[in-house]
Amino acid sequence: MTNPDIRDFTRQELAGTMISLGEKGSRVDRIFNLLHRKGAESFDAMEGIPGELKSKLAARYSLAPAPAVEKRVSKTDKTIKLLFRFPDGAAAESVVIFNKKTVSACLSSQSGCACGCTFCATGGLGLKRDLRAHEILAQFAACRREAGRAPDSVVLMGMGEPFLNWANVKKSVLLLSDNKGHNFPQARITVSTVGVVPVIRELAESRLEIRLAISLITADEKQRAELTPMEKKYPLREIVEAAGYYCARTKKMVFFEYIFFDGLNDSPQDAQKLLALIKGVPCKVNLIMYNQNPGGAAFTPGRFEKGKVFQNILVEAGIRTHMRREKGTDIAAACGQLAAGPEAP
Repeated sequence: MTNPDIRDFTRQELAGTMISLGEKGSRVDRIFNLLHRKGAESFDAMEGIPGELKSKLAARYSLAPAPAVEKRVSKTDKTIKLLFRFPDGAAAESVVIFNKKTVSACLSSQSGCACGCTFCATGGLGLKRDLRAHEILAQFAACRREAGRAPDSVVLMGMGEPFLNWANVKKSVLLLSDNKGHNFPQARITVSTVGVVPVIRELAESRLEIRLAISLITADEKQRAELTPMEKKYPLREIVEAAGYYCARTKKMVFFEYIFFDGLNDSPQDAQKLLALIKGVPCKVNLIMYNQNPGGAAFTPGRFEKGKVFQNILVEAGIRTHMRREKGTDIAAACGQLAAGPEAP
């Protein structure tokens, strides 16, 4: 059995480890900093740590080799897609998105996905495995290197359903935001879910400052059930009710993501149905044109003109609404296109 990777430990857990080893707690911050901010790749590379302690740590814990990374760059908007191959063969993708003045990093929480959304390339892969916290952070570090600086925002809406790997995702948030590590503000981290109701409620009760995005996809329950099997387990109205609970408990708004499919859910009547569904929930709606991929060949992207009519209906009803301009489509890096590369197992 492989020893646990020490980078999966929060600073509090690391402090407990030091005590169990009979070591001084004063070294915790130094070790944590070396692991996360300095990116130490081996115990021997930990500068300023006594050799005896390095040996103790190496005997009990591991530091997995860095994943192999392949890079593709969009010719149209400079978006960067990174394909990670972890030592056991599992693959995942991250995306670095350059806006006018900001940079966003989109990270994966799983290799593959178990949700099986019929329009999503990742859903067609099935679930390979959950990613560990340190594997999520490895993506952040690589995105930071590619951007040349820390991103302005992080979104966990790459491959996988974050709330089906919540233990590792939550730990990655704690590690990422620790002031002795990357010191990345939780308020600039968004986690997107297809609607895992129990975890939405758990997040509402937690002290985490991350933002919540929910992929409604459509406002019609029957239609949604055809698009994502998760609708059968967590019905749309239960998801929106949980979102309202989250808003009430946290005093934050929720982001609802709605995907346009041509002729399927993009009419003025569909806009009214969405308004009725989210009525009373403090929210912002992100409208996303479906991005074509081989797994969703039966669907056609919505049209911009119809999207603007849809958007205006929401805005006139007092709903903050944004029509998202997708980037990286030429390298299959846009929403719903991540599939760990054509060569992935």
